[in-house]
This record gives sequence, C-alpha cells and structure tokens, in this order.
Amino acid sequence: MVGAIAMTLMLLASLSCFTWLMIPRMKVLLNLQPEARFDQVGERIKSVIKFAIGQWRMPREPIAGIAHIMIFSGFMVVALGTILHIAHAYAGELVDSFYLNTIPGKLYAFIKDIFEFLVIFGVTYGIWRRLKPKPSRVGRSAEGVFVLFMIMTLMLTDFIAFAGVLIEYKVTNTAWYPGAALAKAVIEPLGEEVALIIAAGAYWIHCFAVLLFLNFLPLGKHFHVITGIPNVFFRDLNPYGQVPKMEIDLEDEDPSFGMRSTADLSWKMVLDTYSCTECGRCTVYCPTVLTEKPLAHRALNLSIKDAVYDDLEVLTTGEDEQRAELPDLVSEGRISAETIWACTTCGSCEQECPVFIENVPRIIQMRQHKVMMEGDISPELQRAFQGMENNSNPWGIGFDKRDEWAEGLEVPRLADWTSDSEASEENPPLLFWVGCAGSFDDRIKKVTQAMVKILKTADVPFAILGKEEGCTGDPARRSGNEYLFQELAATNVEVLNNYGVKKVLTTCPHCLHTIKREYPQFEGNFEVIHHTELIDELIAEGRLNLDQSGGEQSLALHDSCYLGRYHDIYDAPRNVVNAVPGMELIELPRNKSRSVCCGAGGGRFWMEEHIGERINEHRSKEIAEMNSTVVGSNCPFCLTMISDGMKAVGKEEVETLDIAEIVARSIEAAEQQKAPTDLNAAAALGVGAEPAPEVGAAMSAEGVT
Repeated sequence: MVGAIAMTLMLLASLSCFTWLMIPRMKVLLNLQPEARFDQVGERIKSVIKFAIGQWRMPREPIAGIAHIMIFSGFMVVALGTILHIAHAYAGELVDSFYLNTIPGKLYAFIKDIFEFLVIFGVTYGIWRRLKPKPSRVGRSAEGVFVLFMIMTLMLTDFIAFAGVLIEYKVTNTAWYPGAALAKAVIEPLGEEVALIIAAGAYWIHCFAVLLFLNFLPLGKHFHVITGIPNVFFRDLNPYGQVPKMEIDLEDEDPSFGMRSTADLSWKMVLDTYSCTECGRCTVYCPTVLTEKPLAHRALNLSIKDAVYDDLEVLTTGEDEQRAELPDLVSEGRISAETIWACTTCGSCEQECPVFIENVPRIIQMRQHKVMMEGDISPELQRAFQGMENNSNPWGIGFDKRDEWAEGLEVPRLADWTSDSEASEENPPLLFWVGCAGSFDDRIKKVTQAMVKILKTADVPFAILGKEEGCTGDPARRSGNEYLFQELAATNVEVLNNYGVKKVLTTCPHCLHTIKREYPQFEGNFEVIHHTELIDELIAEGRLNLDQSGGEQSLALHDSCYLGRYHDIYDAPRNVVNAVPGMELIELPRNKSRSVCCGAGGGRFWMEEHIGERINEHRSKEIAEMNSTVVGSNCPFCLTMISDGMKAVGKEEVETLDIAEIVARSIEAAEQQKAPTDLNAAAALGVGAEPAPEVGAAMSAEGVT
C-alpha cells in the first residue's frame, strides 16, 4: 500500500508538471500559420516506419549511427519494462509472475536485457564522443552528457531491480535474465537482506529517473524524443526541393509577402525547431559552415526556437495588432541578414537530417520578405533581377542574342518545325532547353555546341526555342523574388504548351529542377531529362562512335547539388566517363550525396562572398589534391565556379570540362581517325585523286574544274 501511494504521488506530480510544460509549447502550434500536412496518410506511416522506427538515415555515419540505433531500439524495447515497473507498485506479484512463470514474460525479459546491453554500449560511445580531448561535431554538450548518464542509470537500475526479484524468489535458472543475473552475481554476496535493499533502492531510483527524464525532455534539445516521430510523419511529401507557390494578389491594398516575424511561421516550422536534436549532421557538409559563413542550420533552429519562446505570450493569446508589432525575425539580436543570404540551397542539411527538418523553405521565405517587402538586396543581385525582368536572363544581354551561339550549326527551331506542313503536332521533337548560361556565357556556349554535336551524331531529332526561350526563373525564386519567378514561369509554360512540348532536354540541373518540379505548379507538365542521362543512353545503344586511340587522362568528377541531391542522378555521369576510352574516373573524397556545393546555388552565383573562405575555392582545394588532368562537371554554374576556383588555387593547367565536351571531343577524335582511312580508300578507287598533269592541262583549257 505504501508503494502504491508513493507511486501515485510521483505519477501525479510528474504528469502534472509535464502537462504544464507541454501545453504552451503545443498551444503555440495551434496559433501559427496553417499548413496542409494531413494528406497521404499511408505514405506518412511508411515514412515513420522507415525513417523514425527503422532509423534509416542513421547509418550514413556508421559508428555514431549504429550507436544511436542501439540507444533508440533499446528505449523502444525497454518501454514495456518501464510500464511494468510502474505497475509493479500496484500488482507486484502479478508482474513478477509474468516475468518468472510465463514464456512471453521470460522471452521479453531476455530480449529486454540484450537490448539494455546494447543501450549501455551506445551510451558509453556517446559519452566518450562528448568528453574525449577533441570532441566530435556534437560538441561538449552538458545536457547531452547528463541525459546519457541518466539513460545509463535507467539500464543499470533495471538490472539491479530485477536481480532483487531473482534473489527474493530463489531463482536458480537465470538464463532468461542475463543482465539481472549479472547484477545478482554482484549484489548477492552482500547478503540477502542487503541485496534486497539495494534492489529496492534501484527500483525507486529507476522509476524516479524515468519520470524526471520525462519532464526534462521539453526543456532542451531532447524534446525531439517526443516530437521527432511526429515530425517525420508530417514531412514534406511534395516533389523534393519544390518551393511552395505563393499566392500573389496585386490588388491587395495591404500585401504581405514572405516571413517577417514569428507570427508568419507555420506550425510545421516550429515543430521542426522542437525536433532538432542538435546533432550537427546538418553542418558536416554544409558549405557555409565549412567556409565559416554566419549560417549554421543547427544555430538557426535554436535562434528561431528562442524567438518563438520570447514571443510565446503574444503568439498564443495576442490580438492581430500585437502580432503585427512583433520584432522582425531578421533583425539585430535574432537572425542576421548575412545568415539568410549565405545559403546556397544545396540541400545537404536536409538530406543529412534524421528527422526531416526543412531548412531551405524558411530561408527562402525570409528572403522573400527582404526582397518583395523591403527591397533589401545587394546591388549585384538587383542587376540580375533587372536582367531577368528586361531581357529574360540574369546577364542582362539582349534577348534577341539568345540563339547567336547556333549560327552556322543548322540548329532547327521549334517554330520552323511547327510551320512544316508534314510535321505532326502529336509528336513534337525533343526540345533542347539551352538555358541562360548556355546561351549567353561564352564558356558555357561551348558546352551547348558540344551537345548539339552529340545530338546530330546520334541522329536525335531535336529543336530549340531560340529567341522564344526565357530564363526559367530559378535564381529569382531562390533569392526571394517570387513575383518575378512567377512571371517568367507563366510565360515559359505558355510557350511550351502552345508548341505541345512533351520532352525537354537540358544541360543545366537548375533548369531541369525548375521545369520538372516547379512548372507543374503553373500547369506545365513535361518529361525532363538531363544531358548526362541522354548521353548515357546513346552510348549504351551504340549510337555514338568514341575514339579508341585517345591518350590516358584522369578525371575528378564534381557532383552538382541540383542534379545529385535534388534528383538522385549520380550514375549517368559516371557511366559516361567510364565509357570514354582512355578516361580514368577519380572519385573525390566527398562525392555523390556527400559532395560539397560549388557555391552558386540559391542565387549566390550573382552575389559576392564577403565573409569567410570562398566556397568554390574550398571545393577546388580538394579537387586539386587529386592531381587529375581534368575536372568533370555536369552543371554550367559548377563549371564556372570550379574553373575559377582551380585558377585561384594555382591549378590553371587542370582543364575543367562538362561531360558533353568530353564526349564531343572523343567523337571528333574518332572522326579524325576515320577520315584518313576514308581518303586512302577513295584514292585506291581513283575517287578524289589528282589527274595526271597533261589531263589537268586539257581540262583547264576546256574550262573544266
């Protein structure tokens, strides 16, 4: 009876305190901006099973990931044991009988003890990571160490508490209880009475620690224990990287665009901050962290959460007028402007996050407010906006020069194809979307021309839009100018739909992403293929004759973020490089999904880097260490950034080439190898041979050439 009363008082106090802590944190979610995250329930349940319960992303860092899986899985298994511990205060004999006299009870006890050993191993590793001389990315977190020691306490006290049961009931066959048997071997020599007192003390320490731990969770980063699984359930199921479409009403007398204050946060954004484990995975491959920029997504999560807690009263009970007076999120003491403008939108942070925190969308929304409401942007970005607005390209070059690169190449235009009376509107040719870089940048024009060479060699019917093509708007959308993006997108979609375009080829991953993932928001639904994918297909089909006598070269391949992380295209570029005779592929230490951004994404190509090391130079240093003869790229912006970076690090002699250029060169070399053979064969047949001198003179006299 005393035990039952004590447990009841502990439960009442603990649950009351927990409720008091949780209500304001949950209430604020109900008072923030709505967000539709209740669709596709089946898919969301699958996500929970795979990523939350199955810990699918954890082994991306094998040792730390496995240690976390040990701790998490142990907690899941031990949860029933914790419930039984609490029930023991009310029905001790019944609980003991379950463990000692039933097969399910014995089996659970055995599994529980094994998992508790795994938890102890994982916790030991976690403590070492935080306390070793040079701590890991998680840092010397006092909270983390405290929680790990508390978890260790729970496991050890569980062993000791059940050891008391084994001693009390004189259990000799302890094979089902390996952990408790070990504890029994330690305390039993002290005498039965002392051993039972120790076991009883361990029992109450265990129960008290569990309830204390429950109330500690909402106070720090371990809040993710409660919110992590719901956060995975509510993850974004839209096509990855798709920026939400903003509804723009030009007739609105009091417009508000983007995110100004905490009142503009959606409930999911705040749930993200609750779920941040502060593990630091988002920082490992983040280009801004690696180059000492102000942006670190872990710190940004904390800044947003702190701002929400500071504004909690107004957010939960305040009127609209009070919400309108809340301080700006991007302001002194909260989040600096340099922080939100540093992001390259490479997606590394989101791919590494085990609980699917969405970092990029909120940064873009903060940029939207700065751009569309305050006009607070850098001069160089303003020039890029003006260029897109006036000439539909960020360079600001006259739109009538968009297809000058094609002069003399006999490249068909889609307008010419539609004017052909024999053309079928049901089967338009492949549209080669050249893009702004491929049309206006002198270096990238060579990539465009190389792709034309490949298409013609393989007899692939294609056409371009020419002067009718416009900027996709990618740099505008990701740097916050949503209005300009929507204008560009709507115009392009109208042109493409009018021509009945079905399949689009592009050499630019940013164009690929925008047309494939974001134009459907404007009724533009097209099949989009990257040029490395098409080249891979053409080589596999034997439609490209590559040079078989070329010299040996080594190529270090840089993966584009928007091709790799955003579209999971890694194999095609590698297949192409491996198919080129004499070309040896060298993998960079940070490659594929762990590739480091070149620094151009998110509109950063049009902005200067004033803080820290230049991102392209940071990446180029790694490439330079490979001592390759060529750097391979599959994105026009990566090509430019890496080319500049290699020069900056003193590696001008290393050639930077697009995959298309490498293949086009091999095709041309094969043609040159074949040409002398063809001439020799012609000469043997008398075709193309020079006439005898006397015959030549007679022909000249007759005016014959």
